[in-house]
Amino acid sequence: MESKTKLRIVAIASLFSLILTSCSTVPVTGRRQINLMSDTEVVKMTKAAFEQMKAAQKISHDPRMNDWMLNVSERISQQVFWDMPLAEWEFVVFEVPGQINAFAMPGGKVGIFSGLFDLVKTQDELASVIAHEIAHVTARHTHERMSQAGIMKMGSNVTNITTGGLGGMVYGAGMSGKQEAWDRAKEAEADRIGMMYMAQAGYDPNAAIAVMEKMSAMDVGGPSSQPLNSTHPSSQERLDALHSYLHEAMEVYEKAKEMQF
Repeated sequence: MESKTKLRIVAIASLFSLILTSCSTVPVTGRRQINLMSDTEVVKMTKAAFEQMKAAQKISHDPRMNDWMLNVSERISQQVFWDMPLAEWEFVVFEVPGQINAFAMPGGKVGIFSGLFDLVKTQDELASVIAHEIAHVTARHTHERMSQAGIMKMGSNVTNITTGGLGGMVYGAGMSGKQEAWDRAKEAEADRIGMMYMAQAGYDPNAAIAVMEKMSAMDVGGPSSQPLNSTHPSSQERLDALHSYLHEAMEVYEKAKEMQF
């Protein structure tokens, strides 16, 4: 019994030591986060995934879509250089009609589904979407989620040492709701960071609100009706938050226009 207690103390101390020495700071928000993953590891995985996607999905050569994407992505990527200094940027429009979606990966891989252009009608609106996705990357949300999964596993192992496994089962039973709440927090954080990035790049932050209003109008039976089971905040929640960031973002936008655009 005494040896098991000592083992538990050593395991917990090691876990907390690892966590305390593996913190980083999120751009814009200043939030401290746990990051146990190296950029090299994560980029290697996401780069392979992006290559697989390019091989599996049809790539669009629509001139307007590609021109808009390149204009917007290049301007925003320039503004996030210090948050992603080693990025090897690549921007691709995938031919997926009806699919309103976009993504960015660690390492600078950005993809847009052609169906998104059914929603966004200006480059400012497109910038709000791309900036949001890039914000997930600069905030290292992928790193953080993978780190969290590793900590959960280590924590479960510590519990198993002292309880024979029952504690790990009880701990795991409640993790689904906690993970969904974590995802919602990260979406909200990316909304805030993304609004600042688009403003720095000379795009009107009001466009982020316009896009979210369109999404809110489409939000039938979505997160707003099932907030506890959703990985995203409701569109109305996100709208309210974006309005609260607008004054600061407009100040950044006006300065950007004077200086560069």
